[in-house]
Amino acid sequence: MGYIAGIGGANMDLHGRGDRQLVMRDSNPGTLHMSLGGVCRNICENLARLGEDVRLVTVVGDDMHGRAILEGCERAGIRMDASRVLPGERSSCYISIMDGDGDMLLAMSDMHIIKKLDASLVDAARDVLGGAELIVCDGNLSERTLARLTQVCTRPLYLDPVSTAWARELRPFIGCFDTVKPNRMELEALTDCPVDTLAHIERACSVLLEQGVRRVFVSMGRDGMAYQGPEGFIHRVSKPFAGMVNATGAGDAAMAGIVWATRRGMSAEMTVKAAMAAGMVAIASPDTISLGMSPAAIENMIKEYL
Repeated sequence: MGYIAGIGGANMDLHGRGDRQLVMRDSNPGTLHMSLGGVCRNICENLARLGEDVRLVTVVGDDMHGRAILEGCERAGIRMDASRVLPGERSSCYISIMDGDGDMLLAMSDMHIIKKLDASLVDAARDVLGGAELIVCDGNLSERTLARLTQVCTRPLYLDPVSTAWARELRPFIGCFDTVKPNRMELEALTDCPVDTLAHIERACSVLLEQGVRRVFVSMGRDGMAYQGPEGFIHRVSKPFAGMVNATGAGDAAMAGIVWATRRGMSAEMTVKAAMAAGMVAIASPDTISLGMSPAAIENMIKEYL
């Protein structure tokens, strides 16, 4: 098989988890943990750990965090030849605060550098993007960058919208993507459809398909995952899973699971299960990316919980 290209954000992540119930507007005892992050970077690292050949197009600053991001990606097996170090810029950072159960309460990102990942850098990376079997991107890209990406890329584009704010910006381009993986709130922002019931989610997915998207996978947290595509509508929920440590990287791992399963010709049903299982592997780790991510780990989660 050929390689996968990713284009989007790469961050330094700082996670804080409370020792007990958090008190707002006060200092809370807990544990702080730093790791590499960024939605597209996370997807790429998960894919590399699943045995895929991955190349990432991103931008970092000429600072301590930028050097750590580049070195960490290379160590994880991601090729960074097409990425750029921008002098005088501050690398992307992300901070999340989680309660004692590992559920995220609040997060903040400083991703201003992603605006520098512009149309000219898309053109500079055209050989890498054009040679890939498929391209994964996140919703942090600017309107002009997305416009250029959809113009020059003939390979299937896979999209993680990232947030509701970014999802609204993506709406003019959504029909250019082969596969989209929103959560419920992002699906609502992409379609202006209610998403409070399965029937409404199915209808919202159909709206995206009518605009040109081929497949939609909807992350629903404890309510599992919904899918709408050529095979119809699928909804799956896992057995109760008590091993959650850090929920931050679940969605990124799920997208990697979708790509991994698709490239192996798995059915829609099995692709949904692989995505959910990859997310479960991720949340069982304190890091944004589980060091235990592997095909065997996904298969074990499917057998035990799905």
